[in-house]
This record gives sequence, structure tokens and C-alpha cells, in this order.
Amino acid sequence: MKNSMLSILMVVTWSMFNSAIAQENISQPKLIALKFHADWCGSCKAMGPVFEDLSNKLDGKPVLFYKLDFTNNTTKHQSVMMASALGLDEALKENQGTGFILLIDPKSKKVLQKFTKDDGLKSIAGKINGYL
Repeated sequence: MKNSMLSILMVVTWSMFNSAIAQENISQPKLIALKFHADWCGSCKAMGPVFEDLSNKLDGKPVLFYKLDFTNNTTKHQSVMMASALGLDEALKENQGTGFILLIDPKSKKVLQKFTKDDGLKSIAGKINGYL
């Protein structure tokens, strides 16, 4: 019952989001930056500030920043459903684990770049700007 209520809430939220985009004439993202996260992951902890700094640094640019959380079964289930709602099932299947950021083309759903804790903020921001 709990999972079906969460699923319904997710669908309603997604529908409202799409409706808001249509009504507000909000532009569609040109890139998706997708962080694969888990609270117990050391690399994720190292990348957390980078991911937040990126979203702040690129504020106003057509980049959708989203975190998939694999900390526990509940957050994993929600993340898998969100990836499916975004049409990113293949990217999820092909990129198991946590502690990285994928840069994805929202039209083709193809992974353009994979960033790890070894990639710095300037490097990642520069590559994202290069795709824009």
C-alpha cells in the first residue's frame, strides 16, 4: 500500500511538473546532471559539495540537476522510478554503483560524460558549459 501511494504521488507530482512547464513556458533542459548517491558512500560525500556548487554556479542555465539516492531500499525504489519517469532506464542499467555524476543528453538519453571525485569543480563546469 505504501509503495502504491508513493507511486501515485510520484505520477501526480510529475504530471503537475509537466503542466507547470507548459503553463509557465519554462525551457526544457539541454543537459541532465545525474548524481548517483548513497549516504554511506565516501566518494558521494566528497562529491556532494561539488554537485551543489555546480548547480549554484550554473544557476539559470538549462541544466537539470537531480540526485538518485541509493542509501536504502525506499530511496533506491524512488530513484529507480524517477529514472524511469525521466526515460533514463538504460543509463541506470549501464551505470551501477554510486559516487559519480552522469551528464546526459535529455533528447537522446545518452550519457555524454561520467564524472568522479577525481574531477574538480572547474573541470566539470567547463565540460558542462562546452555541451551547452
